[in-house]
Amino acid sequence: MPSCLAARHHVLRTILSPRDLSIKLPALHDSRRAKQSRLFVAGRRRNASCTREYSSNAQTSNDSLGNKAPSSKYEYSALLHRISAFLPRALPGSTTDGGIQSSQLWTELLSEVDADLCSTLEAHPSARVVVCGADQWAGSHELITALLENPFTTDEAYSDILRNRWKNQSAYLTIDHGFLTSLVNGTLSIPASWLQQYPFPIQLTEIPSLSSHSSFPKTLLKGDVLILLCNPLTNHLPTLISTTKHILQRPNTILVLTTSSASEHALDHISKELAAANCTPGKILAADPIRALEAVSALKLDPSSPAAIQRYQNDFMGSRISLLGDVVAGMLGSKDSDRTSLPSSLLSAIRTRIFQARVAIDRIFTCASELQSQVEEVRARTDREVLVESGIDEALLRGSKEMKALLGSLTWLKMIWRVDEIDSLVSSALDKYWCRELESQLILQTGRLASTQTSLTSSTFSQLVKLASPSSLPAFHSCILDNHLRQLTHSPTYALTPDALTRPIQARRSQLTKYTTTRLHRDAQNAVLGAFGGMFGGAGVGWWLAFGESALSVGAGSEAGTALGAGALVAVASIRWAVGKWERAKRKWVEDAGRIGEGLKRDLKVTLERGIENNVAVVPMAAYEGLRELAGKQQEEIDVLRSDLISMQADVEALQTARPS
Repeated sequence: MPSCLAARHHVLRTILSPRDLSIKLPALHDSRRAKQSRLFVAGRRRNASCTREYSSNAQTSNDSLGNKAPSSKYEYSALLHRISAFLPRALPGSTTDGGIQSSQLWTELLSEVDADLCSTLEAHPSARVVVCGADQWAGSHELITALLENPFTTDEAYSDILRNRWKNQSAYLTIDHGFLTSLVNGTLSIPASWLQQYPFPIQLTEIPSLSSHSSFPKTLLKGDVLILLCNPLTNHLPTLISTTKHILQRPNTILVLTTSSASEHALDHISKELAAANCTPGKILAADPIRALEAVSALKLDPSSPAAIQRYQNDFMGSRISLLGDVVAGMLGSKDSDRTSLPSSLLSAIRTRIFQARVAIDRIFTCASELQSQVEEVRARTDREVLVESGIDEALLRGSKEMKALLGSLTWLKMIWRVDEIDSLVSSALDKYWCRELESQLILQTGRLASTQTSLTSSTFSQLVKLASPSSLPAFHSCILDNHLRQLTHSPTYALTPDALTRPIQARRSQLTKYTTTRLHRDAQNAVLGAFGGMFGGAGVGWWLAFGESALSVGAGSEAGTALGAGALVAVASIRWAVGKWERAKRKWVEDAGRIGEGLKRDLKVTLERGIENNVAVVPMAAYEGLRELAGKQQEEIDVLRSDLISMQADVEALQTARPS
């Protein structure tokens, strides 16, 4: 349908026809004003004829839908109620993104749509066209002025009020058609022909910048057509996508790049970039509102000048602003039948929210994995530092050499004189030499583990704060998990004591002292008793053989040497037995000490693992398990929401498919 602007261009082309330009200048000056008036009226009539034809087509379409309207109306209303019930589970009550993903905002919008749906079918509401600038340099003021300005009007207040409409206005401006030009309480009534070229009333809402008012999301979403202006010099495409993605995802959005030099190839590239970011606006145009406004202003200053008319034609057509009316007409032509645009936008917002929730869940799993990686790194590092760098094998070897040297110095003869001191002597040597350096080294490693514990705990809480911090993704914060972790940090078993790693050494040293050394002491006493018993027994045997009255006794004299030899043999045998027993006892003590040393290495490894699990990494591991559990529950909820979303999306598509063309 040719718009009013197209009709005006036809008027100007008629004015600039060769026949008119061939008229002599005096005649031209005499008849120019009357001809402009007649041709502009003819253009307005031609435009009105086009509008009546467009209205007739729309009325025919509405009549054809008369029979199906009630059932479709009830289905649509039921869908709205179902989506309204779904909203509290899918979207939060309030958000930090300006409200575009707030369930409260969408509930209000759906209630208003349902109220409009339940109103009488004869009442035709105004079509809402929202013109919004991405920033203050986008050119929304120039676009509205160029569209609504009438260069041939004799009403002085028309242009003055139109061009100065933003004086004493702060947020946004509503523009309606009226027979008189007036600006009252943020509403501009103006007899602009551009507002009359469609088959139903047009209400313009002008927003100079998205950041100038907090209630704009609702205003933007209520618009039947949204014209978003972007100046490529001040607002680059990635920035535009990040700030207006919810707008660019709507099919009734017209993205206008305020430049007249953009080629079709550049527009195709921008369209692909937007599609890659999941943004598919209804149309992408390149227009120059400033150039169009300058053309209108030049014509208004001297409407009778052929040069001004020619400049108007060149600049206005070159600005491409006339294409905007055709695109708006196409979108408004399907206004009645495309009632599913708002539910589609809502489901798109829910889909975006679910996607963000999935990304947030992935971030939680990533955070949990990072905590686990930190713990595993600490495990590997502490195994190397504590079990290898501390020198457990060297310490056991040195302790074994010291104890062997001590036991080697306790020969049979020396042992006899200190037989009652064997227990205390060996125990004292154990306390002094056996793994004493290793014990000091492990105390040092315990201090390092305490520092590592503090670092891991701090890192864990930092990760939780990062998850709970506001960002483009939904924040995650669990008071229960945070309270549980803080309880762990204040529990009595949380802190590492100096003897946390040395307890196995103390236990094994006590084992050596209590059992192995006690048995050595007892064997030494038995050996001494056996030796002296054998010596006394040998003397008794010799005396008995020499002086006893047995059959073997042959009297004094010739057999006295035999009796003495027999007694000496018994005494020497007992001493030899005692010496062997003592040496075997010492070897057995050394063997037991070696086995206890091997057990000590195993005990140290187990103690280190328990210390990491129960002390050093208790907070990050508890956070890891808690995050995975909570993320798993959220994942299940997201799967349920996604299933319901797919079902409602299918209902919306069914309504769109059932809509007659």
